[in-house]
Amino acid sequence: MSSRSNTRFGGRTYRRILSLFVLLPLLTATSSLGQVGHTLSGVGPVDQALAGAGTANPQDFMGALYWNPAAITSFDGTRASLGLQFLMPTSDLNSSVDAGAFGPFGPAEDMSGTTPSNAGPFPIPALGFVKNLENSPISLGISAFAVGGFGTDYAVGSNPITTPQAPNGMGFGAISSQFSLLQFSPTIAYQVSDNVSVGVSPTVNYALLEVAPFPAANPDDANNDGFPTYAAAPGTGALGFGFQAGVQLQTDAGFSAGASFKSTQYFSDFQFDSADELGNPRTLEFGLNYPMIISGGVGYENGPFTALADVRYIDYANTKGFDETGYDQFGAVQGFGWESIMVVALGLQYEVTDGLPLRVGYSYNQNPLTDEVMFFNTPANAMITNRISGGLSYNLSNSLIGSIGAQYGFKNSCEGMWIVPGMPEGVPGTSVESTLQTFFVMAGFEYRFN
Repeated sequence: MSSRSNTRFGGRTYRRILSLFVLLPLLTATSSLGQVGHTLSGVGPVDQALAGAGTANPQDFMGALYWNPAAITSFDGTRASLGLQFLMPTSDLNSSVDAGAFGPFGPAEDMSGTTPSNAGPFPIPALGFVKNLENSPISLGISAFAVGGFGTDYAVGSNPITTPQAPNGMGFGAISSQFSLLQFSPTIAYQVSDNVSVGVSPTVNYALLEVAPFPAANPDDANNDGFPTYAAAPGTGALGFGFQAGVQLQTDAGFSAGASFKSTQYFSDFQFDSADELGNPRTLEFGLNYPMIISGGVGYENGPFTALADVRYIDYANTKGFDETGYDQFGAVQGFGWESIMVVALGLQYEVTDGLPLRVGYSYNQNPLTDEVMFFNTPANAMITNRISGGLSYNLSNSLIGSIGAQYGFKNSCEGMWIVPGMPEGVPGTSVESTLQTFFVMAGFEYRFN
């Protein structure tokens, strides 16, 4: 168990740190192509190096703020941390259409092609601060994390799905998307006894979404040429709210356990200022929430050795924007159609010498995408299921700790048929396949004020 110390901390320093929580994430916000569906598998170089295994015994307080607010009581004194990850995704979009697959609309001969995505690299910031109150079992924390997203950028070309929209082609033209979610969480935790802590935090979220073309709104035929087209949805934001709560148990024998609940994050609808085929103003709307996440974990610590294991459930199937799919009666896509998934995360840490811990991690999750909904997810190909990670920290001084890490998401793919209104099972003789692999590099610093 960590000792708790008394400390004073100036109000001016508090204000400077709080300004960072507001400004830095907004300045660097972009799509993060979240590693567990569109949910980031961890925050900062320590948590990510352990593959996000941080519910029972997080090895830095940023992991505690992200996965289990009760666990911030494990960190004595006053601490601030800054982390930055860079995500470099590699993604391809493949499609093929047999001759005559679309009847009178062709094509006259077999067509196929591959288009790489030019999206990335993406910076993903994380800021955290914790403090125990003097002579009190209460710990306070605050965090500002980029916690999820997706993004693609496929150029127009001869690949069937990236040919222009009708009547000049059969596809959607250039396909681009960007979704990022920033989460701000003030946290309070209470150490009930030497072994048990509880914690809770409200969560305030800001999300940015941009999709072109935007199939979640019905296509329009303002120019009366008989070929309705989907408009673009320029970038816009929405606010969301929720909460998280957790409990942590630590024993004198080195065993620990933890559990946490992140509620659904409920957002206002995204409203886009778009235009129809003639350039007339048109407002597009789409509802997209962030899923409920339930986590449980165990840990064991013996001298320089720490082992961690987490299991979590991410409820995409019952989350607005992900729960439905297919076309409505007007030709608008109703949602992504993702399935709820289970996640397993394993982490090992070994402190080679005092102040030099080495970390490795592995995580696996079910794929929220199925082949049946692949066509509707070309802008949101978040399909990584296996990833490995590693990293280390080093005490740069008595007060400053530097950490680095890396994570690789193994290549995965989904393939399904082209789906058009009136043919929910897909068009025979067509295929759409998306592939994705990811690589993270991350670094950060933790400063201890006492």
